[in-house]
Amino acid sequence: MPALILAAGVITAIWAWPTFSATAPQGFATFHDWFGLRAVSPEGVVYRVRSEKNEPKAELGFWREALKKRMHDAGYAVVTDGDIRAGDRAGALLELAAPQGTMDYSYLIAVFVDGSDLVIAEAAGEVTKLKARRENVLAAMSGIKL
Repeated sequence: MPALILAAGVITAIWAWPTFSATAPQGFATFHDWFGLRAVSPEGVVYRVRSEKNEPKAELGFWREALKKRMHDAGYAVVTDGDIRAGDRAGALLELAAPQGTMDYSYLIAVFVDGSDLVIAEAAGEVTKLKARRENVLAAMSGIKL
């Protein structure tokens, strides 16, 4: 029985293995896990890259609009809606903002369609702290290998 459980775990890990290669933004400490990359800056800005199934199977324009609606419904305001590239792959880049208590938070999300998968890179933090790390975060997002 333990061998069966171990085999099931290995199969799950292989099935969920990331479809990308990514590094943390400069100045961030990295935490690797089975499903992607996580990192944090000394000021508490968090960064994560992960993959999800492209279900329903759709193009980038669909996912841009779905993401905007999802984040709006969660209380975020869209600050900018732009484009980003990771190598030769086009992606959507949203910058959002939301108040939390007495502080305002920023959230950068990049999404890339990679066949049957989506690759999602996101960074979040207090507005001034993320702004100070923004260029490094964007460089890391652009450096994702799909």
